[in-house]
Amino acid sequence: MSVPFDLTCWYLNARRIAEITGATPVAPPGAPDPHTSRTAQLIQLKNAAVAWMKANGAMPLEVLLAEGKLASGAIFTHHSNFFFSGLSKVAEAQRKGKPVKRPATAYSKLDEWRPGGRLEFEFHDEHLVSDSSWHELAGQQRKFVLGLVTDIQGGTIKCAPYVIANVVNPHSRMPGDGGPWYNHLEVHVPQIDSFEKAQTIQDRLTKASLGPLKNVAEADIKAAFAEIINEPMVPKDWGGEASDLFSSRVVLDGQRISTAFLLKGPAKFHPMTAADLGKNGDQIGRLFSEPADLLILQHCNEVTVAVRKQMRAYAQQIGNPRRFCIIDGYDTLRILTAYGKCGF
Repeated sequence: MSVPFDLTCWYLNARRIAEITGATPVAPPGAPDPHTSRTAQLIQLKNAAVAWMKANGAMPLEVLLAEGKLASGAIFTHHSNFFFSGLSKVAEAQRKGKPVKRPATAYSKLDEWRPGGRLEFEFHDEHLVSDSSWHELAGQQRKFVLGLVTDIQGGTIKCAPYVIANVVNPHSRMPGDGGPWYNHLEVHVPQIDSFEKAQTIQDRLTKASLGPLKNVAEADIKAAFAEIINEPMVPKDWGGEASDLFSSRVVLDGQRISTAFLLKGPAKFHPMTAADLGKNGDQIGRLFSEPADLLILQHCNEVTVAVRKQMRAYAQQIGNPRRFCIIDGYDTLRILTAYGKCGF
């Protein structure tokens, strides 16, 4: 179950894209005017960039950080909130016929990866692709960036942007529809058909409600989930596994989908952080190495924002984008109660 995507570009550095993709855009024959010709060539370059990212597996910035692979010269992607400023001053200078004193700038916060960390870049108006770009690249906006790391100074990562865009669903007739990308490819428990009974548990849960989960063995959690999804093969734990349970019997949106589970159970009964997921959080990377289209992380307590962002980053690897789900203690309790497992 692949996750399709395309880009609606607001900024595209044609020279940079041509360099990495080898694309040579060609003006369409009989183009009525230079604007139409330029638009057609930008679309060719955008398509070349998308194809290049898929083929070369351009890595998310967060994955490079998590795996200690970030360095100057690395090409990366980043799909997150950005804070844009300066285009209005550029436009004002152009209206008055004055020179532009400085280009527009943007940054994205990286606090979960480096305290106080930021991704920063300048961008130049000659690479804007449409009149709408002036609005789309102003203020706080969620955008997708393909860029090149140019410098790393402490927690600040500087880059040269190649593309700034929105990720969209190519099969939608609604302009700008991001489809599953709107939620960063995250799936929630009520969307999974295999756990549909959990929606019948409407009790208001508090942190104290999680207490009974502390006494449930991880092996029992695994057996319970296997029974719920009708998976007969329950492997024994061993130190080298990438996931705790693998199945092709999970149903999402009416279709079976290959699924890998990382079941943390109650072993560390506190809100989950990256430190609870192996050295440098590498258990998430190992989970995403599985040949599954849905990756599920389960815990018997709360799950911190930093862990959710790390799951998002791995899910949004452009070469192999996949959906993910986080089942925290509250959803675990609802599922076990609804299906009468582990004494609930």
